[in-house]
Parts: sequence; structure tokens; C-alpha cells
Amino acid sequence: MSAKNTVLCTCVLAFFIVALGRAQTVPVGAVGFDDQLRILQLQGRLSIQNSLMARPFFTDKVVSTDSLYRLIDSNSSYVPFQKKMLKNQLRFELLPLHIYNKFTSDRPYAWNQAGFLQAKGIQTQISTGAYLSYGWLDIQLKPELVYADNPAFPHNSSYGSPTKSGYKRLFMGQSSVRVSKAGLSIGLSTENIWWGPGIHNSLLMSNNAPGFAHLTFNTTRPIKTPVGNFEWQLIAGKLMEDTAVLLENKGLTTSYYNPYSYDGSGYSGSYDPKKNWRYLSGITLTYNPKWIEGLFISVNRVGYTYKYKLDSNATGFSFFQKYLPVLFGVLRETYPYGTPTYNHDIGYKQMASISVRMVFPRSHTEVYTEYGYGDNFFNMRDWNVDAPHSTAYILGLRKLKKLPGSRSWLDFSAEMVRLSEPVNYLLRTAGDWYSYQGGYTNQSRIIGAGVGKGNNAYTARMQWLSGFSRLGMVVQGIQHGPSQLVGPLTNFGLGDVKWNDFAVGVSGQKKHKKLILSGEVQTVFTKNYAWEKGNNRFNLYALLTATYLW
Repeated sequence: MSAKNTVLCTCVLAFFIVALGRAQTVPVGAVGFDDQLRILQLQGRLSIQNSLMARPFFTDKVVSTDSLYRLIDSNSSYVPFQKKMLKNQLRFELLPLHIYNKFTSDRPYAWNQAGFLQAKGIQTQISTGAYLSYGWLDIQLKPELVYADNPAFPHNSSYGSPTKSGYKRLFMGQSSVRVSKAGLSIGLSTENIWWGPGIHNSLLMSNNAPGFAHLTFNTTRPIKTPVGNFEWQLIAGKLMEDTAVLLENKGLTTSYYNPYSYDGSGYSGSYDPKKNWRYLSGITLTYNPKWIEGLFISVNRVGYTYKYKLDSNATGFSFFQKYLPVLFGVLRETYPYGTPTYNHDIGYKQMASISVRMVFPRSHTEVYTEYGYGDNFFNMRDWNVDAPHSTAYILGLRKLKKLPGSRSWLDFSAEMVRLSEPVNYLLRTAGDWYSYQGGYTNQSRIIGAGVGKGNNAYTARMQWLSGFSRLGMVVQGIQHGPSQLVGPLTNFGLGDVKWNDFAVGVSGQKKHKKLILSGEVQTVFTKNYAWEKGNNRFNLYALLTATYLW
């Protein structure tokens, strides 16, 4: 969106200011706060009516930024730096200062760290900002500055490429301009989005990539109806690539997609990200039945295409069909998505999922799953004959146990994700998730599950909790491309060379006055790195974060 259009949108939003509102958010992935929301809900301190399946989380008069600190730690006396003016109609607040430092000794590792690269060496991200509200208008400015050494790491013909060292970028980060009233919000945002119940992975929306510019219409709290509560978000956004970054959905190579072909084949020409950006449309809708406390069911869907396709002389499309394709036919037989028989095809790539999260407040437990399709079906017969085609799923649980006679808790969580193709890829391949029709990326990083295209992973974590304080350990395993059909894996991925990672580590967090320190260290043991038999390697991963509360 051009600067002129941005200013125009801001003026239009400001025109509708009438009464007091509030739509400040807790950024996705904010260390010390975002994950605490689920912990607070399982502890019974946050309303069970919040699904927490469409974030960022919006604060309100019930759960304000002030009260959030006290919910986490009842002894907290911290009050954010705020100024109220114009008879308390205008409110200004400084947002916390976040400093993230990441290190990997041998090769890229870890995900869900917006702004960071899949790179070796040291990386740093600094972010802070301010929030302003007046009437219905909310403005949040929280840019992110990222620096990475980005040195070369071991690679071969199947994985990795030479790097361009000295990466430095300034993103708009967790910034937005919104009009919010009565639980509804509409605006322009670059904030990271998380859809689904997963803790470590999400099939469609996560904070693995930098946030992208998008228009959004969403709820800021559950909307009550006679049959239960509803939450939703509808977005239209712009996805960009960065030619200085290795493509995550192409095995950290630089083989950019061809915007002029439907099949997404490699592009050998001069790639211009400003001309070859992609248009994204997405929606999530969550339902909490009135009769079942703690049950949340959501449907999620995205569709994206190249700007070149969107600007083509395609006929037979209404305005909404063209710019909000996620609201129309899921089956290719009823909607002209990527089907050669239609001469007015734009060539949208679609992905969809259904999620279920069940919270048991009395036992401080939750179980959840997300099941998705990376390629839509032609008709119901296609679905009936080949239902597993292009599927992926996430399974997880979390259990908290209060320690008697103290304010402390034990927290156990486990999650697994399967992104590899199911066994029927031997007869019909759909390609790996995120790597088809231009790729589901922003700034060359996967928007969904950052564990990597076609990979499977599990994560188990146990930690001691007391207010802001944490101490725990984590075990993690990754299976790289078990159904890969190219490179050294032969016989349709059934060869004896498997690339697996196993990691074990410790983590902790401590608050001292206005400073929150958090850290994690993992030792990563790799077998057959980059599918090279006998290439076993060791990698040390560390993440240190500091949050200062103004």
C-alpha cells in the first residue's frame, strides 16, 4: 500500500471517532506475556470464554495491561507508563522494550521467531514503541530492528546455499491503526497473526515470518449469541520476498518461483520482489457452543496468488470473488481455482484447516488438534476417494498442577506436527506444504509451521512456574523430509538415509523490578545432515531475551 493510500485510510478511520474504545494487543510471541495467557486460563485467572485461537490477544477494561501484570504475579505493583489527556479521552502508553539475542554454532535451527533468519551465528532484534487511543481510534507503533551476521553454513545440492552476510532490516513489526467498538475492530496492521490451537506450530498463521501488511476485520473479544460465542478474523494482505534471504520453503536455497506459470516452477530471470509480490486473503471463524464450556471449534482458510495473476484480464469474477476468494466455493468444481478447463482462472493456491481445543478448567488441562489440507479437492468424489491427500496435522496437550502450600505450578506440555505427505503420495503427490504456487512465505520465511516444509516434529516441555519465574527443560525431535522425492532420497523416500535432529535443553525466566530476563539453551545432535549418510553433526542453540517495562 502506498504512503498516499495509508494516509487516506488513516483519515477515514479518524473520521468515525465518537466514543471511548480500546484495542491494545499482546503481540504474538512476546516473551513473558503471550504464552502466559494460556497459563492464566488453565490456572482459572483468565476467562474460559476466550478461545486464544486467533491472536494477537486484545486487552480491554476487564483484562487491561495493568491487570495483566497482576494476573501473572499477584504481588506485582508495576503500572505501565501512561498519560491521559483531554478529559481522559486521549491515552498514551509506552510499550515494553524487547531485546532478543539468538545464537547457533553450526547451522540454522529453531523457529517462531519473527524477524530472525534461518541462519548460523549471532542475531539480534530490538523492538519498542507506543500505543495511543482516542475514542474509537487505536494506534499502536512497535517497529522491529533485526541484525544477523548470517555467515556461511554447511550445505550441499539438496539443502542450503551460500549466504549474503551482514543482514539488517527494519520492519513495522507489531504496528496497527484500528477503529474498534463493541468487540469489533477494522484497520490496517503489520502485526504477526496466530491462528489455531498449537503452542509450537500452526498450519496457517504463526509468528515464524515477519508480519505482513494486511487489512483486517476481526473481533476483539468473544461475541455472545443465543447459541454460544463467536470469534473471527478476515484479512487481505500483501506477501513479499527478500532476495537477501534463503527461501525456507525451498530448503534454504534461492530458487525463486516463476510468477508467470501456474505450476510454480523455478524462475531463472531477474526476480523483482516489488513486482512479484503475492496477494493473500484469509479467514478464521471460531465457535464456542453455549452448552459445552471450554470447547472451541474453528475453521481456517487462506488463498493467495501472484499480483500478476490478480491484475490479469480474468473474466467471470465479482469483486468479492476476486479479492476475498476464501468466502467462496471450496471445491474446484464450484470455483475457478487453478483448473485448466476454466478460461477465467486466476490461479489461487488454497490451504484450509479445522481446529479443536478443549479446556478442562477444573483439572487445569487442555487438549487440542488442527487438521489441514494443503490442496483443495475437485469435488466430493475426489475427497471421498482420496481424503488423506495433501493433509497435515497438529496434536497437543498441556497439563498444569498446583504445588500444595505454595504459589508455584508444574507445567507439562507435548505437541507433535506432521507436515510430510501421507503414504498415498506414492500414487498421487501434492508437493510439500508451503512450497506450491509461489510459496506460502513472507520475506522468504514460512508463515505457517516454521519447523520446515515436509518435516515432522515433536516437542515436550516441563517447567516450574511461579509468577513471572520459570525453570524447565525441553526435548525436541525433527524428522526432515521423510517423503522427499528429490535429492539423495531414492525409492520414493523409502531409502535408508534419513536426516533426523534430536535436541535437549534447559530454559528459565526471572523478573527483577522492571526487567524480565529469559533464556533457553539446547544441544542439537544431527544424524545424516542434509541427507548425507554419516554426516553427523553437533549444534548449540541459545536464545536470550530481555524485556524492560518502562
